[in-house]
Amino acid sequence: MKKVVFTLFLLVGLICTPYPCYAYEFTEKLPSINKTYKPPEQSREELYQDIFVSLLMPEIQKSVDNYYKEFFTDTPMVAPYDLTILKAERPNGYRTFVFMIELEVYPYFGAHNSVGVDRITIRLGGSGDVKVEKFEHIKSYELPPNYQNIVKKKY
Repeated sequence: MKKVVFTLFLLVGLICTPYPCYAYEFTEKLPSINKTYKPPEQSREELYQDIFVSLLMPEIQKSVDNYYKEFFTDTPMVAPYDLTILKAERPNGYRTFVFMIELEVYPYFGAHNSVGVDRITIRLGGSGDVKVEKFEHIKSYELPPNYQNIVKKKY
């Protein structure tokens, strides 16, 4: 009986004894992940985004043509499925119909020989007016040897 009582007190003592626990505050800032939002596949949101991009494609292609015409004898293409919507906002406030859309496009020649990365900011008005506010060339890629004949000057 004494052994059972002793074992019981020993177990209760071990369980109830406070053990020191040290926790340190994590003060380092985690690097932010700049990941753009992608709507779920085959969702209504993805459908609307594809419609929206399709309507903007003529202006997107025109701005890419205007930039690259001094560098190449031909103009690179932009695929509607291969662009990223970085930001879309209403600069005049809630339920106004002026939009600022920032896109990242990846123009290419032939079988997707990318020439660079470009950022385009488009202002879209409620009456259907579309204006490219800003075109920014971010990065250039070297074309393969079989496409060097279309290069006018280094970009």
